[in-house]
Amino acid sequence: MKRCEKCGVAVCGDPRACPLCQGDLVGEGDAGAGVFPSLPAVPNPHKGLLQLIGLATVVAAAICIAVNLSLPASGWWSVFVVAGVVSFWLTFWAVVKKRGNIPKAILWQVGLISSLALLWDWWTSGSLKWSIDFVLPLLLSGAMVAMAVIARVMRLKIQDYILYLMLDALFGLIPFILLLCGALRIVYPSAACVAVSIISLAALCLYEGKAMKNEICRRLHL
Repeated sequence: MKRCEKCGVAVCGDPRACPLCQGDLVGEGDAGAGVFPSLPAVPNPHKGLLQLIGLATVVAAAICIAVNLSLPASGWWSVFVVAGVVSFWLTFWAVVKKRGNIPKAILWQVGLISSLALLWDWWTSGSLKWSIDFVLPLLLSGAMVAMAVIARVMRLKIQDYILYLMLDALFGLIPFILLLCGALRIVYPSAACVAVSIISLAALCLYEGKAMKNEICRRLHL
């Protein structure tokens, strides 16, 4: 094992210089030993459950396809089952992937579920009806409320969620644009969503204006 006489530390492996002072090392190095200890891989405690859920969804989709092929006169309803399974796994993947950052996971869910709702609405009816009248405004409003509540309950730092809350509040103004374009049939959910967005943006500017400015500058490297 090599040793740095200046720092008085022993260094594993066979480095050329001391990692602290970059000075010369004395002694014989061990080329087979690593500088850092090897850590055993931590098994995923939920791997078995995820595999079971995955197999169950595949089995359900396969049975539906088999029944539909046997009874084609009933229409190709199995396509909707498969699309539903795919939608479920997309939203579930977003939850698992972003589970370390709850505000970010909520924003991902808003974007993903909104996109899926728009696609389902267009696919089933040929136009955008219930997705923009109900799903989009209710989802955006619920996300803003959920972020504020979770941040308070979990005592998150303002820097951890302010950007996601601000983006969700800005997205909450989309129903206002749809309202101006005359694309909505039911106005009340969108009107409530716009009100929640305006209140959220006003509260952020009045109470956390400096933190919001610092976070934007940090993110944009200004």
